[in-house]
Amino acid sequence: MPMPRLRFRTLRGRLAVLYTGMFALALAVLGVTAQVMIWTHARASVSAELAASGSVYDGLWALRAKTLTGTADVLSRDFGFRTAVATGDRPTIESALATLRARAGVQRAMLVEQDGSVIGATGPLATTIADLPDQMQGGRHDAVLVSQGRIYRVVVSPVLAPMQIGSVVLALPLDAAEMRGLERLSAIPLTATMLYRDGAGSWQSMDGSIDADPGVDALVAASQRERSLMTLALPSGRAFTIAKPLAGPNGRADAALLIRYPLQAALAPYLPLQVGLALAGLIGIALVVFGSLRLARKITQPLFELDAAARTLEEGARTEVTVTGEDEIGRLAQSFNRMSQGIVDRENRISHLAFHDTLTGLPNRTSFRQALDQALARTSRAGQGGQQVAVLCLDLDGFKGVNDTLGHPVGDALLCTLGTLLTRLAPDGLVSRLGGDEFAIILSGSVEADRPRGLAQAILDAVSRPLEAAGHRIASGFSIGIAMAPADGTDPDQLLKNADLALYRAKKDGRGVFRFFEEALDIAARKRRQMELDLREALMTGQFRLNFQPIYDLKADRIGGFEALLRWHHPTRGEVSPVEFIPVAEDTGLIGGIGEWVLHEACRHAVDWPDHVRVAINVSPLQFRSQGFAAIVMQALSRSGLPARRLEVEITESVFLDGEDHVLALLHQLRNVGVRVALDDFGTGYSSLSYLRSFPFDKIKIDRSFVTHVADDASSAAIVRAIVDLAAALHMEITAEGVEDADQLGCLRGQGCDSIQGFLLSKPVEFDAIARLLPARLAKAA
Repeated sequence: MPMPRLRFRTLRGRLAVLYTGMFALALAVLGVTAQVMIWTHARASVSAELAASGSVYDGLWALRAKTLTGTADVLSRDFGFRTAVATGDRPTIESALATLRARAGVQRAMLVEQDGSVIGATGPLATTIADLPDQMQGGRHDAVLVSQGRIYRVVVSPVLAPMQIGSVVLALPLDAAEMRGLERLSAIPLTATMLYRDGAGSWQSMDGSIDADPGVDALVAASQRERSLMTLALPSGRAFTIAKPLAGPNGRADAALLIRYPLQAALAPYLPLQVGLALAGLIGIALVVFGSLRLARKITQPLFELDAAARTLEEGARTEVTVTGEDEIGRLAQSFNRMSQGIVDRENRISHLAFHDTLTGLPNRTSFRQALDQALARTSRAGQGGQQVAVLCLDLDGFKGVNDTLGHPVGDALLCTLGTLLTRLAPDGLVSRLGGDEFAIILSGSVEADRPRGLAQAILDAVSRPLEAAGHRIASGFSIGIAMAPADGTDPDQLLKNADLALYRAKKDGRGVFRFFEEALDIAARKRRQMELDLREALMTGQFRLNFQPIYDLKADRIGGFEALLRWHHPTRGEVSPVEFIPVAEDTGLIGGIGEWVLHEACRHAVDWPDHVRVAINVSPLQFRSQGFAAIVMQALSRSGLPARRLEVEITESVFLDGEDHVLALLHQLRNVGVRVALDDFGTGYSSLSYLRSFPFDKIKIDRSFVTHVADDASSAAIVRAIVDLAAALHMEITAEGVEDADQLGCLRGQGCDSIQGFLLSKPVEFDAIARLLPARLAKAA
């Protein structure tokens, strides 16, 4: 779990803690360094003392071994003793052994005969001693053995006459008394303890003061090679220790001498130094805390004043601090005073920008909305006292053309000119720029019934003449929608929506006019919104279907293709005309998804038709201009397996409104893969001849408006003849739409038309009826 961070409410406290912490850290480093040095020195001193004591113990051990061996040899070489041993004179032997114990100062003096019997000892010790002479190796006479929980140092001297007839054995117990004697030989208070190896191979003391411990085992193991100093945690406390393994009869150490010196005793001489360092550190920390607080107070006092001034400034009040000195704090105070003045200036500017348009200086949408809220609130409080609010929404006609042809600076200048003009014409109203080329005016209070109409007409009259802007005379115009409160709504959103609906109607009625809101506009808008929702559901739930109208090839006298026509059967309203839902689909962007479905569905059906029969699909200009249209066509052909030459895409001249480069590239891309392209409704748009010259069409479809009167109107017949001749010259096919009687057919056939389409042959049919239509023929005489 991470440590929580300290949080300081004052800089003074932070500085005091920082300085104190740094000093405490320095003291800690000093203390650790001193403690390491004390520890190192104590260890070196104790190591030297223990090494010296070990050397003394080694010398005493060797001297004692020599003395005991000499004493035993005197008896084993005595003629009378050897004779007693040889003759089995037990009283003499026991008497000699008693004398030997007294002279050598040992507890046990024994004779081990050749048959293994022991004189001078009984019990477990006798059993252990019986095998001792045979276990001694390499001419050794000195060994340490463990027997029944006691440790003995033994010396063996053979009895020769002249062959060996026995062995004299002296046994000295290494007990507590012996250990105390060794301890008294040291100049420092050492503790000597005898260790033995238990059945598990671990070392522990005979007196129970040291239990089996891995550290003790490691110390004895290391001491087999060289004398090692270790610090061990023993039951009596931590201590410096060395060990001397003691070889047994067979050379293996089953006992060891452990010498230890308590760590507390080793460090005791340094205690005054440690206490002195601690006291010095505490005093130093107290002085640092005191000095840090005073220094921090001196540093932070001006900052406290700045903090208080900043809080005052935060609350919106203008404030300054007194500048004292020329140091960093003084310069900070000067900067704060400049910042305070700058904030006041910027707040005033921001407040203005928040509610005003940066270009024209008029109130913006936010300010307009607040003013409308207040005006409606006043109207609501006035009740039926004649108070009303009029909202005029204005949209500049043709503003995009001004930006595109004259540039945005000129467009901005025109907006400023119009803002000034509207302000002059509506001194009794609030004129706002909502954004782009949209303006709005609020008339409130005791508004005369005809005032909104008169203002709207005055605005239209004023902009009917070209305006001067940035050195240019610019022809402009407004479309205006008007909504009145409370008649058209008492809620700001509702009133704005109704004014926008009226503006939409004004634009639809030809622009440059004004319209008042009518209930029918709202009904139409709701109907349009519901149509959008139904279209989305229809696309998701599969309510659309395709009908197909045959295209008759006059030269081959057979059906050469079918035009796929979209149909929609609504679950509750029944059949919905494409004239109703296609414009809504284009306005809402749903035409892309619907057109993609039509393309895939038509290709899927057409793949089963005869090889000479093509399928023609009407493509919306919005769908055709989309970046992914070519990929959608390729995907539909790939999934259905329909050859590209059997797909015909029909477009109208409106696809060229947003530029010709992209359209030309896409047409070439489609034709390169084999897809045919037809120009639909030819003759009803603009610049048709230039399109024919510039773009690679495979077919021209003559609009039904020319075909309807081709048999009884000379001008219509002349137009059709001209289009046919033009197409022949450009090597394009001609299809006439809307052929409904034999006279029309005869005239078109006589003028050289390639194919026809209309009710004369068949109305649009379901897919299942196509098989019955394919064998159809038209009479040559028709």
